[in-house]
Amino acid sequence: MDIDIDQCRENDLIKKIISKSELPVKLIKLLLRLSDVIYINGINYNVTIEDRGAILLLISSKPENKTGEFHPFSLSNVLNKVRDIEKENDDIKTKIKALENMVEIIVEMD
Repeated sequence: MDIDIDQCRENDLIKKIISKSELPVKLIKLLLRLSDVIYINGINYNVTIEDRGAILLLISSKPENKTGEFHPFSLSNVLNKVRDIEKENDDIKTKIKALENMVEIIVEMD
């Protein structure tokens, strides 16, 4: 799996990728809110845009920056935000997977 290390540390670059995607506006807004929560909680992450949504790959917590090491409080804040997004939006579906010492968040719109 290719991970763009520079992208992982630059929230503005990730937000630019999300904003310029051709996803529905509602989904772009939700992804931008989710990216803010991830960034505020000090997690390195990456984004991949797909046809129906996006994959957010959580890599590590700052400042340790060791792949697969997360602060429990930070990770739970992000997971709670994902849960809230899905609860508040019937047309949004999420999946969370543990993947190679990382956490993959898949967000799709029906």
